Amino acid sequence: MAEDDALIRHWCRTGEESAFERFYHAQSPALWRFLVLRGVDREDAYDLVAEAFGRFIGTVCGRPDAPRAFLYRIALNLATDRFRRRQLRPESGTDPDATEHDQVPVELTEDARRLLTGLESGEQDLLLMRYWLGMTHREVAEVLEIPEGTVRRRAAVLINRLQDRADDA
Repeated sequence: MAEDDALIRHWCRTGEESAFERFYHAQSPALWRFLVLRGVDREDAYDLVAEAFGRFIGTVCGRPDAPRAFLYRIALNLATDRFRRRQLRPESGTDPDATEHDQVPVELTEDARRLLTGLESGEQDLLLMRYWLGMTHREVAEVLEIPEGTVRRRAAVLINRLQDRADDA
């Protein structure tokens, strides 16, 4: 969200810790839930959020264009690296229980889980970021490192595909 990105830009300019703290408290629960939905174990998700923020702090001021998207890209890269090291494939539709991060809903309906499970990992990421997290097309494009127009087109195609699947069910 633009106001969260503005907090980081302010922090980079002034070093005001409260700006970074507000960004952290706004983003960490959503980032944790996103990682859990992507198949990361709950405990590992806590570690990845901390590691993502650690890397983010060290590099974001040199890349202030889309800080929130940059944070999510770092987290996705860390999760992918962790899965590769363990030679695991992330499983969408993990059933996370409520935790201290109750500020952001994590539950997907059974129908949504079933529909997402049939998609490739990158397609799931795109839909979860765009529609579950409410990221803009631009932010999703920044995270996935693809053109914004491609995000728009893929989102529309994926929504149509999911609607067709839901109609067939």
